[in-house]
Formats: sequence, structure tokens, C-alpha cells
Amino acid sequence: MTTGTNNSGEWRVDFDAEVVFSNGGALQMQGFRLDIPGDDIADGELGELIVRHLGLLMVGSTKITRRELLQEPHKGSRNTGAAGSGRTTTDLTGPATRAAWPTGPGGAAPGLAGLVDLPVVLVRLLGAGQPVADRLALAPFDLAGHAVVVQTGRAAGPYLTEDAVDLLAGQGALLVATDSREGNGPVAAALAAAGLPALTGLTGLEALPATGVRLHAVPFPGQDTSLIRVYGVTDDQH
Repeated sequence: MTTGTNNSGEWRVDFDAEVVFSNGGALQMQGFRLDIPGDDIADGELGELIVRHLGLLMVGSTKITRRELLQEPHKGSRNTGAAGSGRTTTDLTGPATRAAWPTGPGGAAPGLAGLVDLPVVLVRLLGAGQPVADRLALAPFDLAGHAVVVQTGRAAGPYLTEDAVDLLAGQGALLVATDSREGNGPVAAALAAAGLPALTGLTGLEALPATGVRLHAVPFPGQDTSLIRVYGVTDDQH
């Protein structure tokens, strides 16, 4: 069964499963989703995917009790072999795209070295009841030295929690970007105080693959320092 559409041609699988360990015990999974490399996957291959994704040891057997194919963008499932290929440049700039800069010492736009060719952590929250990234949503990722892009699927509303800002700053993220237009409020103030640039109002995030993207943000010349153009560049192999 298939549901939904997206422009990328990427697929995920929604499934229930049981993993039985050879040294005793079992793991039950309900409504679990993983990226898959093609448009279908056999039960045996899905079992192997589960083991690789979760890094499970001493697995005796896996049993898939339900599965449904979903055509939707990949979300970066680990070790699933769902990466693509090809080099593309995606303009992520929309009419509402704006930049907010740090407010602490030297609070201004960073130099280009801090805005271009940054590896991306893409956090997709599409379909979540509350598409706001908290610490748990960011926990699977290596944030140091990365541009963290949060895709909420909506223009209005928050996209981060204040606890998440603390995690981003503590782990050395370089900037935050989102399709939300939330440019004011406690989270925006926390990002500015933490020294993290924030790019809001991005468009076209659905066109980005889950991994292998590098972000380029270029401020417009002139007195309005909030105006910025943002690109996502996908490597030849990602």
C-alpha cells in the first residue's frame, strides 16, 4: 500500500515488528518508521535494516507483523543505505526568509566562513503533532560544526524549545535554520544570546535529501542585515 506523494521520489516504511535476542529477551516495535533505499523492501531486508539502524547485538530473529510503504522525504535514518547521488543546488530563499544575528559581544553577522559550506543536520518534524525540536529530537545527531535545519512543515509557530537551544550551543552548532517564520520570542532571544545565527522562513526544504547537504547563506549588501539568500548544495555522493 502506498500513501502520499513528494517530489523527491524517496520512500519510507511504517511497520510493526518483534526482535528476539539470542541471549534472551525481545523488543517490540509499533508504528516504527525507517528510510528505505528504493520503493519497496522485503521483510528479511527490513529486519536487517532494523538491526543496523539501532545497532543491536546478539539478535536471533526478526519478525515483521505489519508494514506500509510511504512516499515521503527521508528523515536521515542511520545506517539504512538510503542515500542518493547527484549534485544539486536548491535555492531555499523565500519572501519571508530573514536572518537574526547574535546579540552578545560582537553581535553581528559572522564572516562568510561561518555561513557558507556548512554541513547540515536536517531535522524533519513533518507529521508530528507538535513540530517543535526539543533535546530528544536533536539527541541522535552530531551537532558540532553543523548548520541545524529544522523542517516543521508550517510557517507559523515555534520550531525549537529553549532547552534545545542550550543543547545546540553546548555542542557547538554553528547556526539554526527553519521553514518557520518565528523570528521573535523567547527562543529567538535565547539563540541570539547563545551566539547562534537564526535563519527563518526558508522554503523548499522538502527537496533536500536527508543527508549530504551543505548550507550556504549569503547576506545581501546594504543596511538591512536581515536580508539573506540561502542555498542547499548536495554533494555528488551523500
